[in-house]
Amino acid sequence: MKRIIGISFIFLYLLAYTECHQLLRFPYLLQHFQQHCATDPDMDFRKFIKIHYLSPLVITDDFKQDQQLPFRNVDCHTVNTLICVYEPPLIKIAPTATPPLIFFSYNEVNKPQFSDFDIFQPPRQAALI
Repeated sequence: MKRIIGISFIFLYLLAYTECHQLLRFPYLLQHFQQHCATDPDMDFRKFIKIHYLSPLVITDDFKQDQQLPFRNVDCHTVNTLICVYEPPLIKIAPTATPPLIFFSYNEVNKPQFSDFDIFQPPRQAALI
């Protein structure tokens, strides 16, 4: 019983949210093919498919009947909600500033304030007498 309920839910989902409901229109496809065969005895199924699906759209007397054929138009609009529109972010890179032409190797503002009598001094070589 659970299997039948599961299969029926999957079937309902496929009919509602995909284009599988177009498969229910196949009897109309066969009926329309028989109408074309009655008017044109040389019509075969390959030519019928070429006229209705592969050739450019031509408005004829039976245009409304042609539009009812399966997979002629998209009826399921829920598929369109799954399409994400991605716009790449605009990245503007500012031109680099030109470096100054004068280079100072020693900054007078941050000069170390060591004197000869500070505790922390760099090591010195002992003078040999």
